[in-house]
This record gives sequence, C-alpha cells and structure tokens, in this order.
Amino acid sequence: MPLGYHINPDDGLITVQGGGEVPLSELARLGESLLEDPSYDPELPQILDFRGLRPAELDDDVDPEKLAALKAFLHETYRQQALGNVAVVIDEHLEDQHCADIFLLTCALQDAELFADYDQALKWLIREAFVPTGAAAADSAKEQDAAADGADGGPE
Repeated sequence: MPLGYHINPDDGLITVQGGGEVPLSELARLGESLLEDPSYDPELPQILDFRGLRPAELDDDVDPEKLAALKAFLHETYRQQALGNVAVVIDEHLEDQHCADIFLLTCALQDAELFADYDQALKWLIREAFVPTGAAAADSAKEQDAAADGADGGPE
C-alpha cells in the first residue's frame, strides 16, 4: 500500500495511510502534501493508519539527519498546522525500537494517541473530537433542554 491521504470534510475526518517499506523522507513529504492541499482543514481530526508500514532504512542505516528532519517537521510544522486530535495506528508486530520511536514522536504531540487497534483509534477520535466534555457538554445539555422545552410549547 503506497502512502496517501483522504480529506473527508463531510464526515469530518482526515485519513492518512501507508504500508510497506517507506523511507523516512517520504513520510515528511506526505505530511507536507497534506498541509499544502487546498482542501486541508487544520481543525479536522486525523487518523494515521500505519499498520504494516516499515522504515526502509534499517536501524544501522538510519541517517540521523533524516530522522532529525522528520522529528523537526512533525513537531515544528505538522503539529502547528494540525489542530485536531490525531490517532496513530501501528502494527502490533512492529519491531520494539520502531514502536518506541513512534511512541515518543506521538506522545510529544498535543492531542495525539498511539494505538495498535484501528477500531479503538476511531472510538477515541469520536469521543475526543465529537463528544463535548466539561463546560461544552454542560452548555450543550442546556441548549438541548431549552430546545425541548420550546418544542412542546413550554410549561403550562
């Protein structure tokens, strides 16, 4: 599966997917393409489905500059322009070192979580992005109560 993304404003979700062996530089290019897309909405939640994705560079071949460039892009560019929640899904059989690297990158991003299960990632996004919490939930409940009172003509 090649790298790619889909922006679905009707469903309110951006899906990024990738599989196979992928050079680190390609991940940054994919992110840049997404951010430059005229349809891109920084408020939309995102699910990054990287199950089956493997770095093309082996641990011994990873260029520290390429890794540093990817980290800088994620922290300084991508996350500044991705304001919604981000769920990252990886293959549970990924090598320990790659899992640890992805975990550290994900944890450093605000409103991002790492998952080994796609369905759990979607549930988290729905709960985080679409269900109001705290004061927003209280305001929403008040609005719903007020609408219900007005719908039946109010108290008699």
